[in-house]
Amino acid sequence: MTVFMVPNGQEAGSQPLHMVISEKLKEKIETGLYEPGERLPSEFDLGELFGVSRTTIRKAIASLSQQGLVTTQRGKGIFVTDPHKISFSMSNPLLYFDAALKRQGYTSRVQSLRFQRIQAPAEVKRKLALTDKAAQVYWQEKIYYADDTPIALDITYYPEATGQALAEPLRQGFTYSTLVRNGIHLQAAKVSLESIPATYELSEYLAVPLGMPLLVFNYVAYGGSGKRQPAVCGKTLSRSDWTCYTAEIEVDAPDLSVLENSP
Repeated sequence: MTVFMVPNGQEAGSQPLHMVISEKLKEKIETGLYEPGERLPSEFDLGELFGVSRTTIRKAIASLSQQGLVTTQRGKGIFVTDPHKISFSMSNPLLYFDAALKRQGYTSRVQSLRFQRIQAPAEVKRKLALTDKAAQVYWQEKIYYADDTPIALDITYYPEATGQALAEPLRQGFTYSTLVRNGIHLQAAKVSLESIPATYELSEYLAVPLGMPLLVFNYVAYGGSGKRQPAVCGKTLSRSDWTCYTAEIEVDAPDLSVLENSP
């Protein structure tokens, strides 16, 4: 068996051993030595291969997982992820997950984790323009699946009247499409995108390693004609190894006089 000698801290520019190994494995993945879907050698075999402890190998694999390059399946091993990702367009802020999944050849479904009435948190009251201090909202958490893979957790808040009227369809369907099918016509949305590491609870829901980056799509969607009324707010936390957000941007010619007159 070929053994790869890992340089010591001084030779590696004081880079930790697990990062050196992670970079070596990343290079093998990117050059195709390990192909998408292929199982990597076991932690024990990788330790033998690089001449390091299993603890160091685990840290190296964790780094690859956080980059979305591999996934660990309990009892099965470490597998190279497929670089193809499900793409969601941000050009239209009314993001219909089910339509995007269908368009890209996936079967979609929803698993509702909770649907309950609560007193509206201050931030939710602000986003939904609720003026009553004792305002109630319906809080829902649901997992979105692409085929049999959990790809996103949606955390949603509905005005009380909406939650009461549409409780059953909202438990079974995707947020935006369910509202539209039931007469709540969405006209606009305010969105933002950020990233957070997966907590223990999120790693369980989405079957990802603890600390793996998740993409967070925050939204407030508005309905009604004339004056816009907030219809729903929430956030969708999606797996960075399965999803990406895209946008087409056209830039007008810059006003060079502004640059010329600036100090």
